[in-house]
Amino acid sequence: PTCIYCSLHSNSLPIRLTMSEFSSLLASFKQNAATASSNPPPSSRSPSRPTQQTRKRPHPSSNNSNARSSPASFPSFHTTRRNKDFQLSFLVIGAQKAGTSWLHTLLQKCNTNDHNNHHGRITLPREQKEIHFWDWHYRKGFDWYVRQFDFPPRKKSSCRTHDSNSLFYGEITPCYIVLPSPAISEIHKCFPNLKIIFVARDLVDRAWSAMIMELRDQNLGLQAGEFADGTFDKRSDSNTKPVSKRAKNSTSTKISVAQRRRLEQQSSPTAQPDSYYLERLRSETHSSRSDYATHLRNWYNHFPSESILIVDYRDIESNPRDVLLKIVTHIGVEETEAKTFVENLSEEDVKQRVNAATNTKSDNVGKNDASIQMAPSQHSLSQRPHLRKQMEKLLRPNAVKFNSLLKEKGYSWKLNEYNI
Repeated sequence: PTCIYCSLHSNSLPIRLTMSEFSSLLASFKQNAATASSNPPPSSRSPSRPTQQTRKRPHPSSNNSNARSSPASFPSFHTTRRNKDFQLSFLVIGAQKAGTSWLHTLLQKCNTNDHNNHHGRITLPREQKEIHFWDWHYRKGFDWYVRQFDFPPRKKSSCRTHDSNSLFYGEITPCYIVLPSPAISEIHKCFPNLKIIFVARDLVDRAWSAMIMELRDQNLGLQAGEFADGTFDKRSDSNTKPVSKRAKNSTSTKISVAQRRRLEQQSSPTAQPDSYYLERLRSETHSSRSDYATHLRNWYNHFPSESILIVDYRDIESNPRDVLLKIVTHIGVEETEAKTFVENLSEEDVKQRVNAATNTKSDNVGKNDASIQMAPSQHSLSQRPHLRKQMEKLLRPNAVKFNSLLKEKGYSWKLNEYNI
């Protein structure tokens, strides 16, 4: 074979290689270079940037090691907190897409601003519906949590009981249903008399609604599995108002007609095939939130049954005043006063449907509102019977488990078990 002379030298002596030897040496150089570029030394690696996935709601079974996930042992606020006179009266822990925004709006209306009338005033967080303290923001400390409420320091607050002169502090964060046991245990240690409310919606309808919201959120810049409700600005400190991530990322001021039309098309349920929704339904985000029974049992392990109220979502549609009365009395407001609250609400207030995702009322959407709005027919799962059947098949075991829990706890109603 023809020889070539390399310009490589060793000990000042020229190296003579055959063509095959040179080819082999060149291949070796390329392989070594590729290995070095894919594994740079630690000192040369650029620091990783935080991604939006740090906003993903951590689940108890998650292997995600992000900084917001709950630790194996939760902080002992019950022994270290300074605001021991602050008593949380209630938590609405779910379910997501099950009327919790409607409930939040009406509980705000039940709260009187008349300081001469102390009839069981219900006090919610100042700035927004979902605080996410017990899953996302517990590292900010208990004082930060208390500051989210209009809580005045009181010298004799230890004498406060749940009577007609009480202030009933509470919050609504639907993600709390999937809190891990250490977090629930700490909540009970801090507030042993806490009342828990959970609104249960048909599993298929709830999951479909959640996936539609998620699809829209993705077109507004969030990752699959992320939900913008209740997130706070990372830059916020204890004195900064919470800022919804949706409020920062969405086109919340002025958008053109063409931009609006494009967003509506991209966010339409018809834009995705059945396989997309089935894959999302099997994901940890949606499968976990659809397992009502397993997560509720975690709460029952720490709170007595009489402290937990499970509400049928269908009753919100058929008997909204009765549902509100049941919830308000469960919180601790005396029945006569609760009836006064509910009776004073207008029919329009009680029957309106509020969408927390856009912070709009379904019967009063402004023409210049930049929120994405779609026709009801586009949301309908009835137009995709095959997809619905597949979702029913996947969620039937969860429905059966939940109905078993309802029967065990003395409830006479049950969810659809999708007899396939």
